[in-house]
Amino acid sequence: MVAQMDVQRFFYRVHALDAANRPLAFLGTCFPIGPGGNMLTCRHVVEVDLAEGARLGIYDNELQTYRALAQPPVIYANQHADLALLPNALGRPKAEFLPVLNPHVLRVGEDVYSYGYFSIGGGAAAVESGYFAGKIVNFHQLEHQSAAMMTLPYAVIEGLSGSPVLTYHNGPKVVGVATGNRSTRILAAETLDYKDGEVDFRETINRIVEFGTAMHCAAIVSFLTGLSGTGMVVSDQMVPVPNLD
Repeated sequence: MVAQMDVQRFFYRVHALDAANRPLAFLGTCFPIGPGGNMLTCRHVVEVDLAEGARLGIYDNELQTYRALAQPPVIYANQHADLALLPNALGRPKAEFLPVLNPHVLRVGEDVYSYGYFSIGGGAAAVESGYFAGKIVNFHQLEHQSAAMMTLPYAVIEGLSGSPVLTYHNGPKVVGVATGNRSTRILAAETLDYKDGEVDFRETINRIVEFGTAMHCAAIVSFLTGLSGTGMVVSDQMVPVPNLD
């Protein structure tokens, strides 16, 4: 489904930039949440200690240039919600955005996917992009919608934080924002061999399984509803968006 999008217009990189708008560090992923160029990402992507003279910015894929943020990020006041808005991050008109699925429609087991940027080992030169997919494992904290979360079947590797979690429901819809990981040790298999009526050999295999975590769309709606001018569209119907099929 990502292949049906012009991905350059929907997924962007967040960087720390120097005074000449040259990249110092790659910080994470962001995406347009409403017409006009407002971008959504994680709080921890932009709440970073910057070197003296450095500033936050994004890479404008379409113009192939780095741009410093003209306005500071808007951080969600709920410290349990890892969300931040980058107002008019591109500093220019932008028609493309990703609509948000009505939270009441979303179910555990839904097919979801993420596309975003990541860096294995660090610097801006090592940034790659990738597609990850699976089914929602579970929801938690739904009783506190502003901090509601979900568990993903794929890991959120470094840099993928801030990427949208999408599903296809009358067109692509945002159902979450990827935030990080949690690891679980599980018993993968147990083998018992018997000889002369007694246990001769026993093998137990343990495996570390890494799940991704994401803010639930209920938290996104709670956050952005409290802000004016975000342009967020919440729907379970087809939303006409340029370059989004």
